[in-house]
Order: sequence, then C-alpha cells, then structure tokens
Amino acid sequence: MSYRIGVDVGGSFTDFAVFDETNGHLATLKVFSRPDEPGAEITAGLTALKARDGLDPATVGYFTHGTTVGVNTVIQRNGHDLALFTTRNFEDVLQIARLKIPQIHNLYSVRPEPLIPRDRVFGIAERTLATGEVLVSPEREDVAAAVDAARRAGCKGIVLGFLNAYRNPDNESAVKAMIGEFAPELPVFSSAETWPIIREYERTITAVISGYVQPRVSRYLDRFETVLRQEALTCPLLITKSNGGVMGIGEARHDCVQMILSGTASGVIGAGYLAKASGFDKILSLDIGGTSADVAVIIGGEP
Repeated sequence: MSYRIGVDVGGSFTDFAVFDETNGHLATLKVFSRPDEPGAEITAGLTALKARDGLDPATVGYFTHGTTVGVNTVIQRNGHDLALFTTRNFEDVLQIARLKIPQIHNLYSVRPEPLIPRDRVFGIAERTLATGEVLVSPEREDVAAAVDAARRAGCKGIVLGFLNAYRNPDNESAVKAMIGEFAPELPVFSSAETWPIIREYERTITAVISGYVQPRVSRYLDRFETVLRQEALTCPLLITKSNGGVMGIGEARHDCVQMILSGTASGVIGAGYLAKASGFDKILSLDIGGTSADVAVIIGGEP
C-alpha cells in the first residue's frame, strides 16, 4: 500500500489530500493552521488521518506541500530588516521602479512602500559596463563603511543589486566576500545569483523579496521537515513552486523566492484542471484565504 499526500498550509486552515494508489480512493482533511507553532498542523493532520483512515506515514511514497508563508510575509510586512547596496547614484532604484503608477488615470495613486526603505539603501563606488567589462572595482574601505552604516541602521541582512551584474557578477561576488569578512553574521543576497536578468529593477526587487522572506521561510521549512521525519515519513519532501512545479526542500531553503506563490499556484492549477475537465474554456478562479485573496484568469486550462 502506498499513498500520495498533498498539503496546503494557509493562514487559517491546512488542507490534506490523500490518494491511495492501491484502490484510487481520495480522502481529504481540514485542520486549523498554527502560525504560532509551524508544523503543529502537520502533526495534527497526520494524527487525525491515522485515527480516521488508518494511514501509516511510513507507507507514504510521495509528499508535496504548498504554503503561503512566503507571500504572507510580504503582505504582512514582517520579514527581515534588510539593507540594499547598489551602484552609487542608483540608490533610488526601488522608489523609481519603472516610473509607472498603479492606476494610470489616477494621478493621486501611489505605489506601495518598498520593502527596504530609502534610508537603508547605500551606494557603492563600482561600475560594470553593459558589455560586462568592469570599469570600477569596489574598494574595501567603501564596503566597510556601508556595512557599518547598515549595522547602525539595525539591518539583519544585505542585498546586493549592482548595475549590469547579470552580465558580469564579479563586483557583486567581490563585495559579498568582503561582507563575509567584515560582518560574517549578516546574510548576503546577491541579485546576480538570485535572478541574473537584464532589467535592473526587476532583478533588484526579486533579490530583495528573496532576502526579505528567506529567514522566515527557512525556519518554517526546518520545522516542517523535522515534524515529518518525526512522524516517520521517509519519502522526499517536495515544495510547490510559484510556477506550479515542485522542488526539494533543500533547494526551497536556498532559493525561497521560487516558492513565494507556492500555495497560490497550487489553487490555480487545481482550478484549471477542473475547468478543463468540465469543459469550461474561460473561467476566473477565486481563492480566499485567511490572509489574502487570489484571482486568476484561466483560458483553455492554462492560467
């Protein structure tokens, strides 16, 4: 006997779907989520499934998990206090963004405040050309001064977002190594490592989001893995990605920005599957949770 389990942990409820591969039976279960004690809802759910359905965790051959812990951290703004090191004179990258306002016909509309406020953004004298040639290499004294300023501001981590780092990451790598010497207790998130794409704002904000949620997501995944192993699950533990795919729990800890919309993606894919199977080509899905509500347009089964 072998089971496949999918678990969706939301802000209010945690939902289990258990598929018995021997007879095709599908069982579901809903328990309260425990933001105060992550992992407790998994224990509660498995205990209930043992008592109700006779589930033996040791017979589980596939386990995948979707969670909203990443996106909820951004929405509730309770992530890591970060500093941003940018190329000098590009310190306003998060404020300027793409110069677009949320409501194009409303001159009074404003963008949300950046996850890193302007007083925690520090310029580094460095420059890489669009060709990838390093024009100015960072100096140790300059980086040390920025690290000291970040510490005084109470920052618990540093994001690096240098101009053209997608083309040549050498300056970001050099500064990351220097920070490791000056402040080994501060985690560093490099934009060239997180998402090496051409657009400066998109690359920077992706690295910022990754660093902002990483500590909370990592702690959550640590607790999650510990609980499941204590419950005798021996199969690989998979996490749903924002694109609907899955990745291992170790990769999720390191590359947590890939799972920001983990739980959201799971709901959209499920709605798309049901819509296609039911013959509906154009639908809207609405997923209302305890923290956020997510809407998707699904055409031909594709979101």
